[in-house]
Amino acid sequence: MELSDLELILLWQRGENKAFEVIYKRYATRLLGIAMQKTGDRELSEEIIQDVFMCMYKQKNTVSQLSSVMAYLYVLLKNRILDAYRHQLVQRKYEDHLAYTATEVDYSTISTIETRDLEKQLCIEIEKLPPQCRTVFKLSRQQYLPNKEIAALLKISENTVEQHMRKALRLLRGSLLDYEKSLAILLFLHLRK
Repeated sequence: MELSDLELILLWQRGENKAFEVIYKRYATRLLGIAMQKTGDRELSEEIIQDVFMCMYKQKNTVSQLSSVMAYLYVLLKNRILDAYRHQLVQRKYEDHLAYTATEVDYSTISTIETRDLEKQLCIEIEKLPPQCRTVFKLSRQQYLPNKEIAALLKISENTVEQHMRKALRLLRGSLLDYEKSLAILLFLHLRK
């Protein structure tokens, strides 16, 4: 003869743990089916069912006042599923935030690397300038001397200083333009992979 839910609960409250196992076996499969329909995730559904029965187990002393064990378990299930949805929503928001933040960091990191590479390339190209042109450029752009002081220091006219600067800038612009094109091609090829 099969015992009713109320009889099982009373036995369980008196210390008969087998009675709780019977209640578990009676409702776990049905609840799992409901949870699977709602979540679409078997592993999550199984965790939720375990949580539902753990909650019932912790409320051992108050469950005898229930009119329907299935209704009670269903309410617990519904609340746990809603908790799982909320948790997933928070997790998605966090992942979206991380993705957005990571993208910002990636762009700033790429920008920093590109700037460093460009500075290195500029130094290389400066060293390739003709000697007098290089000297004038370094005095002007690295030591910030005015043309008049550069002319006096190198014993050349200000006009010659200006000519060397124009030549240096033209040569550097040309070589860095080639570098930028190469960099753009490499970046394009990298992004296509």
